[in-house]
Amino acid sequence: MGLKTWFLATRPWSFVMTAVSVGLAGSLAWRVGSFEPLHFLLTLFGLIAFHAASNMLNDYYDVKHAVDVYGAPTTRYRVHPLLSGQISVKSFTIAIAFLYAVVLSIATYLSLVRGFVVLLFTVAGLFFSYFYTADPVPLKHRALGEISALLTWGPLMVGGTYFVLTGRLDLLPVLASLPIGVLVMTVLFANNMRDVDYDKTVNITTLPMILGKERSLSFYKYSIISAYVALFALVVAALLPPTTLLVILTIPNAIRLIKIFKHGVPDAADPLTAQLTLRFGLLMIAGVLIGDLLEIFGIKLSL
Repeated sequence: MGLKTWFLATRPWSFVMTAVSVGLAGSLAWRVGSFEPLHFLLTLFGLIAFHAASNMLNDYYDVKHAVDVYGAPTTRYRVHPLLSGQISVKSFTIAIAFLYAVVLSIATYLSLVRGFVVLLFTVAGLFFSYFYTADPVPLKHRALGEISALLTWGPLMVGGTYFVLTGRLDLLPVLASLPIGVLVMTVLFANNMRDVDYDKTVNITTLPMILGKERSLSFYKYSIISAYVALFALVVAALLPPTTLLVILTIPNAIRLIKIFKHGVPDAADPLTAQLTLRFGLLMIAGVLIGDLLEIFGIKLSL
């Protein structure tokens, strides 16, 4: 069993969403003149460890609940080292515990630097991480997976990182996180749309099952649209610089994606949506940083 197997067990391709949330918080902290590189890197590392632990815990409970079995949709789109027996259950659970220990260690250190509020953010994140699929109340099985993703990769991750970097609890990072949080939520929603028929056979209730096909397509479309509307509103309110409107460059991608889903949910539903999320997030971060640089040189743009 090599390092590659362990690496793939964490689903590393999903870490880009965490990097975007942390990067957005970093750009906002830079904007208010408070950016500590060491704290930023520690937070990024800790949250990627958190994401890896969450992914592995999700796999552990999906196998335990017989949601992930041979032939299940997830086994057709990615490797599953636990289900295939490449990693034993004991080793898998030890690795999960180790990753959570890393998260708690970093959070404890940062709380000593910034205060107990760091631990409050950590506890809230751990709640959604654990109960996403864990007994006794797996949120994923009760159509609460999407709201969990929105809150975790939106206000909690962006707001928490911003607090670590600035020592401030502000409304700005919460509001600025919403476009990213909504798009990450939409990635999960796309995954659940694709798997709706299978999920019915294993007694999981997801949001697309409740909404039905047509309303799910509408929810998907308007979720994407709402990310652009929210960002535009933040710019109009002068909470973000006009340069963040660079995200309009992703609108053609969003339109194509909505058209694809209208004709049938593709097998690559979640990776395609994640690509849009990544591009949107990177351009949003770039827009914030470019706006900061322009202001440093005395150039202030406004709508």
